[in-house]
Amino acid sequence: MTVSLWRLDSIDTTLLLTAEGESDVPSIVWFGDRLPDIDDKVLDAVTAMTDLPLPMAKLDESIALSLFPQRSTGMDCTPALRGHFDGNFFDHRVRRIKARGDGLNLCIELRDEAARLEVVLMLSLHQATGVLSFTTTLTNHANDDYTVDWLASATMPLPGSYRECLHLHGRWGLEFQAHRSAIAPGSLTLQSHRGRTSHERYPGLMIGECGFNENSGDVMAANLAWSGSHASSVELMSDGRMCYQSGVSLDPGELRLAAGETFTAPNCYFKRQTVGGLNAVSQQMHHYMRHEVLPSWTRTERPVHANSWEALYFNHDIETLKLLIDAAAEVGAERFILDDGWFPARRSDNAGLGDWTVDGSVYPEGLYPVVEHVRSHGMQFGLWFEPEMVNPDSELYRSHPDWALHLQSHETPLARNQLVLNIDMPEVFDYLYQHIAALVEEYKIDYIKWDHNRDLILAGDGKRSVMHRQTMACYRLMQKLGENYQKLEIESCSSGGARADWGVLRHTGRVWTSDSIDAIDRVKIQRGYSYFNPPEIMGAHVGHAKAHLTGREINIHTRAIVALQGQYGYEIDARKLDAEEKQILSEYVSLYKNNRGWLSGSTTWRLDSAVDCLTCGGLVSDDKKSSWWFAVAEASLAQTVPGTMVLYGLDKETDYRVRIASRNLEELQKFSKKIPAWVIDGITARGAFLMTVGLVLPVMPAQSALLIEVKSV
Repeated sequence: MTVSLWRLDSIDTTLLLTAEGESDVPSIVWFGDRLPDIDDKVLDAVTAMTDLPLPMAKLDESIALSLFPQRSTGMDCTPALRGHFDGNFFDHRVRRIKARGDGLNLCIELRDEAARLEVVLMLSLHQATGVLSFTTTLTNHANDDYTVDWLASATMPLPGSYRECLHLHGRWGLEFQAHRSAIAPGSLTLQSHRGRTSHERYPGLMIGECGFNENSGDVMAANLAWSGSHASSVELMSDGRMCYQSGVSLDPGELRLAAGETFTAPNCYFKRQTVGGLNAVSQQMHHYMRHEVLPSWTRTERPVHANSWEALYFNHDIETLKLLIDAAAEVGAERFILDDGWFPARRSDNAGLGDWTVDGSVYPEGLYPVVEHVRSHGMQFGLWFEPEMVNPDSELYRSHPDWALHLQSHETPLARNQLVLNIDMPEVFDYLYQHIAALVEEYKIDYIKWDHNRDLILAGDGKRSVMHRQTMACYRLMQKLGENYQKLEIESCSSGGARADWGVLRHTGRVWTSDSIDAIDRVKIQRGYSYFNPPEIMGAHVGHAKAHLTGREINIHTRAIVALQGQYGYEIDARKLDAEEKQILSEYVSLYKNNRGWLSGSTTWRLDSAVDCLTCGGLVSDDKKSSWWFAVAEASLAQTVPGTMVLYGLDKETDYRVRIASRNLEELQKFSKKIPAWVIDGITARGAFLMTVGLVLPVMPAQSALLIEVKSV
């Protein structure tokens, strides 16, 4: 039988697919390092790989693990499509109609002629990074409505050597915690039914061979670009084959396709590095994201933020705000964000959401006095919104209670005293756009902090779930604002990092990774976030000495050094800083401003540490001339000294000047009889030396941090 063959090639990656016969659904033979050109011998080998063994107690034909597995063929794994026509055609048999590609893109058309369903698989390999984009589109050509229970964005076979997964779990205030799970017989399933990405489960996985770490091992990243309910699984079948699958998690009866209607699943992205471990995969994902996902404004220098929330909460007062703005400017802020509390009845979180006008009792002249005071310091002005939400105690809800998501037979539970608006309703969408746009125009707003502070429960229009449509409507609202106000920047905040995926980041370009700005908690939060996302889009702020969320007291140097790992800013009442604290923060903000040009395109290196509670990593400029390296002792170390830090990503032949850039040497000397000479005086060393022998670190007490600057001579 004739074997069809398709091949996509990037600079470093090959995707090779085959299908036996003209109608079979293609299967992936290889996804990884670029293969040599295919000759007759290679083609014979590929053909041989389609001749699968047939074990006992199975069907009388061997079944390939295709890009679109189907239960009707006898495939053991989760099918890519589950659905029905009111109970009829409960299973499907799609066949390949045609496939066409151009070396980087492949479109595969499948058809179930009996059910009159069409499936289109789109695969695109990015030339510069080898990141594979995969999505699936389903069209109903039948006369009756088709109910979709599940449509996978992608099904990806996994190498037989893979044995572990790294995934990100968490909770409010402690997101993006890395956790490892063994791949065992059956299925490892990670899912969220919360209507947003969730604090608990980020929709991405790192999958690899046993023992993979930051700098070694064969690893594949899989990342679903979706901001609503989602599900991902890694499945090990009884014959030893494995596959990854992900997609939108749908409520019962939520998605019904009428005649001629189409549903496109969100993109799923893959990157495999057979050597180099997690860092190698992350670096390519970051590069792809910067150039193919994020809004263009993220490529400009990222300004220093100052946010009013932890300084004032709901206690808005114009004169107090002016003093806070003055103090923020004094420590180098370039953008001031007025957080929650500026609209009517908003003296607590009990009321006001949905009434997007300025509270005249607090701001009798509107926001003009505040905005003008911000701009008098040369700062940009930002404003907090929570557009998708409504308080029952609001004029909007009293006028339009039917605008909230609900199910008629049940009372919707409140969260943070609020409900969720059905923004897929045209009148709700228009109401929100008009009110937000009016404020953007009136005050020439530069930036919106877009919050989303609760899960979606009973997310219906009264009768049926609209969970998926809610997420799509949010994208449309953000997109319309971005298109009509192209200089407007939007941050995605969802009670911290509960909506931080690649789907929302096509429209936002900045993430508030956690409501906890406790610097010690932030170390692991920011490290976990870096597995899929570059540092310059991560909001990272200096908080108060006593962290508001945890009560932990942390010194000013550690707070600043941890904040320098992302887009630097302040979540602090700068009015209460003494002269020494202002001086210290001014020095750190100068460090950020002097280096942010290269930081915005830097290469992330997470370092493996043999010492518990010691977290190390670095950011290296694209030209390898500049880098920052961080070491944080999150708690008391089990050994008296932290050991040696070996650097990565430098040029072997270049000489570098190495110095401690943090301002805390005097503090560290209190805990040590002797500080290594290079720590005090700096050192010049060849890149090869720094990447083999490394740097001996000084004694680091609990909750201390170091910032090491390495620049070419």
